[in-house]
Amino acid sequence: MNFMKRSRLATLCVMMLAVSTVAGGLFGGRVLAGGNRLSEQLRLYTAMVGVVEDQYVDEVKSDRLVAASIREMLRNLDPHSNFLETKEYSTLQERQKGSYYGLGITVQAVDGNITVVSPFEGTPAHRLGIRAGDVISRIGEEDARGMTIDDAVKRLRGPKGTPVQITIVRQGYDTPLEFTVVRDEIPLHSVPYYFMATPATGYVRLTDFNETSACRPNDGPECEKELEKAFKKLKEQGATSYILDIRDNPGGLLDQAFAVSNLFLKKGQLVVYTRGRNKRDESNYITEEESPYVSVPLVVLTSRHSASASEIVAGALQDHDRAITVGETTFGKGLVQTIMPLRNVRGYALALTTGRYYTPSGRSIQRDYGSTALEDYFAPRHRKPCEQGVGAPKLTDAGRKVYGGDGITPDYCVEAPEASKFVSHLIARQAFVGFSGNYSAAESTGVAKISGTGSRSEVLSKKVKLVDRGFKANDQVFADFRDYLAARKIRFTDADLTANRQEIGREIEEEILRQAFGEGEARRRIMAWDPQVQKALEVVGKAEILLKDPQRAIAERDREGDTRVASSSQPR
Repeated sequence: MNFMKRSRLATLCVMMLAVSTVAGGLFGGRVLAGGNRLSEQLRLYTAMVGVVEDQYVDEVKSDRLVAASIREMLRNLDPHSNFLETKEYSTLQERQKGSYYGLGITVQAVDGNITVVSPFEGTPAHRLGIRAGDVISRIGEEDARGMTIDDAVKRLRGPKGTPVQITIVRQGYDTPLEFTVVRDEIPLHSVPYYFMATPATGYVRLTDFNETSACRPNDGPECEKELEKAFKKLKEQGATSYILDIRDNPGGLLDQAFAVSNLFLKKGQLVVYTRGRNKRDESNYITEEESPYVSVPLVVLTSRHSASASEIVAGALQDHDRAITVGETTFGKGLVQTIMPLRNVRGYALALTTGRYYTPSGRSIQRDYGSTALEDYFAPRHRKPCEQGVGAPKLTDAGRKVYGGDGITPDYCVEAPEASKFVSHLIARQAFVGFSGNYSAAESTGVAKISGTGSRSEVLSKKVKLVDRGFKANDQVFADFRDYLAARKIRFTDADLTANRQEIGREIEEEILRQAFGEGEARRRIMAWDPQVQKALEVVGKAEILLKDPQRAIAERDREGDTRVASSSQPR
């Protein structure tokens, strides 16, 4: 092995040793007692990596070897312990903080083009009129076609206040659009939208648990974060009951799960408790403040992808008989990870499972991972959407039986509808996203001017149709969609279009409203045919009964029995 390879390998092995350093610093003598055996094993590991790097048939980067072996080591512990390299650690920190510096868009590669998925409302990109479906053809002086997502994101992000020039190709516009976007701090909203679902019921979407979500007890009496602001605004608009939507929320900070629960529980109630190998990993999270929302009827929406902090909130509210839960059994993640920056290797961190959490009734909702393949664990293929937990039952405050061991089972099970085979084919071909580029908001004034031109009308093609928030997919829209599919050479038959007309119409309406007016406006429209939201609205009255007479609410649920399970055959 030559000197350069040996030097690089020695540096990389520090990554392996750093894990031991952290462990030694945290756990003291237990690790050091096995030091001789560990040193021998590390010498074996170093020798193995050296032989592979030097003798393998193809050239192998040793940093990839080391990272892969660390990840495999942690997978032997549990599915959630993880090794975070620089990019992953930075992304995690941004998510927890709730912001980063850039333009305020999400992008993906579509047919080799860097394509805008959505702009975040209120950001520089949104204010300039950048919209979903826009193709970024140039970043500065560089051609963006064929550029990787990582390379594009590196060029789009940068220090606050610095400009970046981008060229946009937009469907329906005859000339590319030139933008100079000044980078700013971009909030990663945990509450991206909220609105009145009925004259008396407010709907709040919570997508994450980060530092912007809710106020913690030590934040002070003047604190008002995203969730408090949403509930306050809805109350001003006449809301007397609420739907909290945590479907597909993957979780986040444990103290934010506690803060969110504190909004709805009485002072002095247990939210969650953690138990680990050591006393320092044992904590009881008990509400410390009275909230103005402790006595409002509440329905919580869950899905099979609601995990971790989402399950803490759903479990606490269910155990205290505080809210009605509707939807699907949650993911089933009951392990607590501690993020440990590696002291000797800058930019790397270890996310290590250091405890298990339990709901107030004593439920561990962690599902089995010892006998499950990793891909099936994270994307369960045969798991029933409303499967009841395993093990001995626990009791809620009012004496109702609840189960752990496999997520939080909702009070009213409603499966999420799935797209038909043909509509799934259209979604995979980006048919709805592409077709919606032919429409624009009639009242929009945010589209940037092209250098050297004047009004918006000078660049807007006659092919673009202006729509308002009441847009409906009528016969003419379907005819245009058929022509679009033919022009794109996307496979279809007239029988396919006829058989799936209602579902196609809903997809068109959803995507056009999303691109023209944002995610919140699309969600308002989807609500009308979303069976889980409709069920939530139906049981709001039961949430009110639950507050006043939990025994009566429980008895009514028990009498309903299997009628709680709704069909998943409704169109998407």
